[in-house]
Amino acid sequence: MGKEDLILREIKKALKDISEGKSRKLVKEIVDAKKISVIGHGRSWHVAKSFAMRLKHLGLDVGNVGNKNLTIVLSGSGETKDILKIVKKIKKGRIICITAQEDSHIAKEADLIIEVRARRSKQPMRSLFEQSALVYLDGIVIKLMKELKISEKEMWKKHD
Repeated sequence: MGKEDLILREIKKALKDISEGKSRKLVKEIVDAKKISVIGHGRSWHVAKSFAMRLKHLGLDVGNVGNKNLTIVLSGSGETKDILKIVKKIKKGRIICITAQEDSHIAKEADLIIEVRARRSKQPMRSLFEQSALVYLDGIVIKLMKELKISEKEMWKKHD
């Protein structure tokens, strides 16, 4: 058994407890939002940026944090100080937190918490959270394509 098998097993385990109901709520929040921001720090920021890019490919209005009506936060620890400061400054709109710590300070500020069970891993640091969040959000993109009735061909037209 190679390390790839370990990684795939860990990702599958980390994602298995996310309810379909929470995924539907996330999709609804995104579809209903007029403006969306997606934030994270470190490698979570790269996952956030990848997801934001796909949302743009779907034709959604995605931009910087500010006067948005939906902010999606990726934070494995849920305690990143810079992200917590940003979240606490958001006065308008809804906050969705994707985290490995549903009882964290950032999660407590959120309207919807999606917990990725990535607390224990044989991989270094927060690799499991970041990998799992990317896989989960790619699945959300597929659900959004169906909900918004947008084909991959249409998405390619918006590709940068």
